[in-house]
Amino acid sequence: SHNLFGIKAGSGWSGASVEALTREATADGGLLPVMQRFRAYGDYASAFADYVRLLRSPRYAGVRGAGDDAAAFAAGLVRGGYATDPDYAAKLRQVAGQVQRLAGG
Repeated sequence: SHNLFGIKAGSGWSGASVEALTREATADGGLLPVMQRFRAYGDYASAFADYVRLLRSPRYAGVRGAGDDAAAFAAGLVRGGYATDPDYAAKLRQVAGQVQRLAGG
């Protein structure tokens, strides 16, 4: 599906989609396996272009201006409702830190 960012195909999505098993956070902190529709793209360039469109929406205004601050970017995604995992921002910060260390920064 070339969906690099795990973007779901909500009711407003009119493009191609695929069904995939994912885990959704529950109110008690658990993770429940569920089948969900995700956006499907013909290539990776289309996935990147759609991700940029998504981040430009008012819903994700909190990510704009974050620059190279991975923590601010992650917090902006969470405020916009990007992920149901309550630990998403911390996990994203951890991955960004690992990438920075590997890159020597």
